[in-house]
Amino acid sequence: MNTDYQKVIEANIALHSKMSDDYSTCEPHFRPENVNNVEQKLKPLFEQTQAKKLLDLGCGTGFVINIAKKYVSTIHGVDVTQAMMDKVDKSGNATIELFNHDTGSFPVQSGAYDMVTAYSFLHHLYDITPTLNTAFNALKEGGIFYADLDPNYYFWEGVNKLDREGSYDEIVKREIEMVTYKDEDIEKNFGVDKDIFNSAEYGKNIKGGFRAEDLEANLKAIGFKKVTFFYHWFIGQGKLINDETFTKEERFKYADVTNVYLQKALPLSKNLFKYIGFIAQK
Repeated sequence: MNTDYQKVIEANIALHSKMSDDYSTCEPHFRPENVNNVEQKLKPLFEQTQAKKLLDLGCGTGFVINIAKKYVSTIHGVDVTQAMMDKVDKSGNATIELFNHDTGSFPVQSGAYDMVTAYSFLHHLYDITPTLNTAFNALKEGGIFYADLDPNYYFWEGVNKLDREGSYDEIVKREIEMVTYKDEDIEKNFGVDKDIFNSAEYGKNIKGGFRAEDLEANLKAIGFKKVTFFYHWFIGQGKLINDETFTKEERFKYADVTNVYLQKALPLSKNLFKYIGFIAQK
């Protein structure tokens, strides 16, 4: 195994072992409104594939598992950090089995799964290709691979060019801190060295995120037939939905309207969205 590849795995284990107790409460994607949004994406995919068996790569503390177990009968989760998997809630009717293993070398049974998921995970990898191969090999013909909440290169590129001391609006200043200087926050709150954090978020903090065009080329070279991309979480969206000068209903309405128009403006608006995701069909 490549030395740098292994170094990134070790950094992820170190970081997420430290964060495991707080991960589900400190990461904003666990908020109910986001869980609901992801469920609305997954539900039609479960229906389309008539999914019974799911492979969740980089399962962590069970974000996708908690949603999927209402829809499928068997879930296999894979993650390198045992401390994270120890937090997975296995209650419910689905059979849930967890594997402490690197997703890029996981010995998957070919064609055994209806769907594969990787939520907020690909950016933790030194090289995503082995994991994409795992997903492809795992799927039945016509099966779906859903990946989401990974950094959009064009957003990260724009923010990283900005001056930390520049005269910007609060929504821009916040992104500078969260994108360019997140390692300082993690070191302060979790005692994890900045170099370890940046290695653990290799695809985000070192490579600078993902371009849809690169991902599509990689996925199609592996053998996926159809790839659909989506962008979400526009700059200022968090500020808007928490702005108490409006009612809760108004906040979400305004955020939805803004999102609709920015989506219509793609690809011109793609640098305004923080995250990218995709659905790939075998």
